[in-house]
Amino acid sequence: MSTVDIKPSAKSAGKFLEGVLLNAIVAVNDGDWIDVGGFGNFTVQVKGITTATVKVHGSNNPTKPANTVHDFQIGADVTADGVVTYAFPVRWIKARVSAWTSGSISAWAIGGA
Repeated sequence: MSTVDIKPSAKSAGKFLEGVLLNAIVAVNDGDWIDVGGFGNFTVQVKGITTATVKVHGSNNPTKPANTVHDFQIGADVTADGVVTYAFPVRWIKARVSAWTSGSISAWAIGGA
């Protein structure tokens, strides 16, 4: 299973959201869509990749898409520990492990209005 809800950061008086998108994933995984309510300026940090590919996706559907739907990709494929950033409003985000050979992969998001 991959998510913890995105929630207002305790340190930011509600101006930023933070949360876990993937938590120690060791297989191909579709990820779970998280409602980020149209916030923009997100950074998604990915760690734990040995041999794998992570993709960050966004959607502006009015309702939560099925986890098997990938809508549009944000940034390039992540094949080594790193970050994906974007600066436009989006309703839903998720990270998915599209290819996996080894590694225990986690991804976190933080963003603001």
